[in-house]
Amino acid sequence: MMGKRSRLGAAVLTTVVLASGCAGADSTPDVRKADTGRKGPLLVNILGAPTTLDPAVACGVNDMHLMDNLYSRLVDYGVKPGPAPGTTIFDPGAYRPDLATSWEIGDDGKTYTFKLAGGAKFASGAPIDAKAVKYSLDRTLTMGMCGKSYLNDGYDKPALIKKVEVVDPATVSVELRWPDPNFLQALAQPAASIVDPTVIEAHGGIAKGKANTHFANNPAGASGPFVLKSYEPGRSATLAANPAYHGKRPASENVQVNFITDTSTLLLQARNGKADVTVGLSKKAARSLEGNPCCKVAAFPSALSLDIALNWRYAPFANEKLRRALTHAFPYQEMLASVGQGYGEPFYGPMPPDMVGYNAEGSRQRQYDPDLARKLIAESGVPTPVTFELSIPAGQEELSEFATAVQSVLSKVDVKVTVREIPPSERAKILNSGAYEAIVISGGPGIVDPGYLLSYDMSCDSPYNITKICVPEADTNWAAARQTMDADKRQEHWDKVTAAWVEASPKLKFWSVPAMVAMDGSMSSLHYSVHPNFSTWK
Repeated sequence: MMGKRSRLGAAVLTTVVLASGCAGADSTPDVRKADTGRKGPLLVNILGAPTTLDPAVACGVNDMHLMDNLYSRLVDYGVKPGPAPGTTIFDPGAYRPDLATSWEIGDDGKTYTFKLAGGAKFASGAPIDAKAVKYSLDRTLTMGMCGKSYLNDGYDKPALIKKVEVVDPATVSVELRWPDPNFLQALAQPAASIVDPTVIEAHGGIAKGKANTHFANNPAGASGPFVLKSYEPGRSATLAANPAYHGKRPASENVQVNFITDTSTLLLQARNGKADVTVGLSKKAARSLEGNPCCKVAAFPSALSLDIALNWRYAPFANEKLRRALTHAFPYQEMLASVGQGYGEPFYGPMPPDMVGYNAEGSRQRQYDPDLARKLIAESGVPTPVTFELSIPAGQEELSEFATAVQSVLSKVDVKVTVREIPPSERAKILNSGAYEAIVISGGPGIVDPGYLLSYDMSCDSPYNITKICVPEADTNWAAARQTMDADKRQEHWDKVTAAWVEASPKLKFWSVPAMVAMDGSMSSLHYSVHPNFSTWK
């Protein structure tokens, strides 16, 4: 029943830094400070660039950079306090109204009925009514691109969504094929963005199974807090407050977004005050800003984690005792302090600490015990020295340092590791084909939910299970949890998933990976979300 596009939607270590006001030698022109004392727009530097502006096509984390700013959805994530004064963070376990003012879920958990905000309009002046909502959701489903998987919460063949219907101009209903307690989160994704039908139809309309190339570099209308004033693909975007926006007016009237490809430039401009917000700095770069008078650093919880996936098709890793032995070989706290710069929380379980469903007691990190590791290796019957190749993404300094530490640690328990660097262009192919023995994965799921995560990270029957992990008891409870509407009963299933997964020792888990944020005195408000939304930043 499961299918997906590239589900590692956040499979890059994303770090966020807000910085300004420091002197330096960087020659980039300063175009800042228009609202709240700025001389120009709010300036955001972000690592990587989107490949599309079409929410039905967007796949990876870079594609999401502008989506929440240009488009609204029926619902949005909840909000909870952030780690520093003036900050908030998205809550993946709660939802709030966006275009929908209220909603009802049928007793069978399969029918969702949404009441829309009256009088809402696109930037074009066209009404945002139930017809526009149905058009937008049907478009995503019909095009069949990455957005279809997000909108269906990862389900495919058959899809989760059975039909979308207009009840009246201010009411729309969505009927599912089975209950899904995570469906509201699917509707909080960019894939569920409400686009302007008049704009779509004026530029080629909808084609089944095909992307509309016009919207790779042009917005599909504007229903969100900003409109796109100018766009240079791969380089920059200029946003202005949308005068037709149905919600609260953005805190900053204008936002300049620069897409930066060089991490050194990213850090230099943050340190020298050339950006109000910098997204994508490494943990080492963020740590280098601590104590610097230019910046305050805060760590935002996220659903990202640092893992080593062990390919069960490689004979040694089909041996449970060997896998368990490796989990006891690492001094996790010591490695977190050195390689991880002290950011994160060690754990051992199928889902990270900041995800709904996490069981802290059942997910304690394995004890560092090299003697036990050697004993278990001997009992496993795998000839020593145990050898395997560890694949890492090329060009990522932090992961290269991590791989070197792994080599050093495992050599002490008679395990020899060679490191292979994978070019970015080959990574997806290697992951999907299983052409590796072990691979470092630093990231998390596109939808922050264990049901979605484990559909590609554990599910026995999924063709997208990249390591071929199969823990039958965990799999049974995972499937049950995905369709259990009662929160307490659903947690009971997640606890059983955790217990069975931990017992099987299916892969190596190290620590959660927070998003790093640094800000100076000019930044008084910032909301961190899995999809950047600049509307409260000032």
